[in-house]
Amino acid sequence: MSRGRRGARRTRVRGPLALLAALLAAAVAGVGTGALTVPAATSAPAPVEAAVPGRAAGVPGTWDAGDYPDYYRVLGPAVVTDEPAPGEARYDGLDALGRAGTVTATVTYEMMEAGSAREREDISDIRPAGWGHNEEVDIPMPDGTSYHGYLYNRSHLLAKSLGGVDAAENLVTGTRTQNVGDNKGQDGGMAYAEGLARTWLGENPDGTVYYRAEPVYVGSELLPRSVLVDVRSSDGALDLEVEVFNAAAGYDIDYASGTFTKCEN
Repeated sequence: MSRGRRGARRTRVRGPLALLAALLAAAVAGVGTGALTVPAATSAPAPVEAAVPGRAAGVPGTWDAGDYPDYYRVLGPAVVTDEPAPGEARYDGLDALGRAGTVTATVTYEMMEAGSAREREDISDIRPAGWGHNEEVDIPMPDGTSYHGYLYNRSHLLAKSLGGVDAAENLVTGTRTQNVGDNKGQDGGMAYAEGLARTWLGENPDGTVYYRAEPVYVGSELLPRSVLVDVRSSDGALDLEVEVFNAAAGYDIDYASGTFTKCEN
């Protein structure tokens, strides 16, 4: 249909076009009477950062000895959810299954110094969820040597050297390699992020380090498959999220109970 000039003969519109024309007419009339509200222009929504794999869904990554010989992987920048006051540590406590929850702290130099200096409390009577199946094992290391000792440690979520308490709400049943990586340098596993935090605080005693350790459990399993550790310094120079794997080369772990068997191959 051609567009006619004012005063020209109108062509009657039938069918669906008639309905469309009626709606348009109603809208124009509404504008004239103020009945139609036109939404104000809004700016485009801020871009949403991509979710870190495994964090949002609570699904742990898969450990591979070739890819992650030190039992951790760096996922990206730290994810900061809440930030305690400087010198404060918050413990989520134990759930109905006796599993330790997330620990969040803002670590100061003084907090680190006090934690490092104090005597370690006796934790031999503390039984983290899944504890009770510990045995001496031989875990092969990437350099060809092996660690001989107990498979499991009472692994701190917030290290004592960062001011963490020696209590059930701060302990999980973690493999020796989850705790410290290879037994020589002891700079893998949880010790990797802990060492970065201590080094930064030693060089920046007036600053603080945000530190959050979240055990990742699958369903009702008693042992975490991994621990997500977020570390960010107050100047932003240290800013990363690390996933620490609760695994041990040569052994299959039943995370539901804590029992384990030696791999056949």
